[in-house]
Amino acid sequence: FLMNLKKEVVLVIGIKIQEKKNKGENMNTDSQVRNLSNIKQRLRACLTSWNGASRYENKRKFYEYLGIRMRQRRLELGYTQTRIARICDCTFQQVQKREKGTNKIPLDDLKILCEATHTDWDYFFRPLRKLNKKLYNNGRDDE
Repeated sequence: FLMNLKKEVVLVIGIKIQEKKNKGENMNTDSQVRNLSNIKQRLRACLTSWNGASRYENKRKFYEYLGIRMRQRRLELGYTQTRIARICDCTFQQVQKREKGTNKIPLDDLKILCEATHTDWDYFFRPLRKLNKKLYNNGRDDE
């Protein structure tokens, strides 16, 4: 009896998983969920340390923020860095550096990424507007 019950449960779970795949729903693994929660922590840390910094520091925080959001979107969609690299016509090492905030993300690559992943441009900038995060601090130029 228990063996039949286990087989039925496995069958039902398999059917549900296949239905989700057919609907195109994202199925995050445990590691992806952990990565997404780590990303949210990094975003909070980046945004809280933004205020009161020099223009140079604000620029650095901006590229770090964009990289974190790029990584977040990539993981939400289940894409690899290699797939993003193919979309942006660069190497996966460049994608890694962009996600870390080490390298700047070219505007055209960001636009291509948005178009290829059906992501609204505002996905990257809306949180900055809501929190009133700016690169230019009324002439403050403490480089």
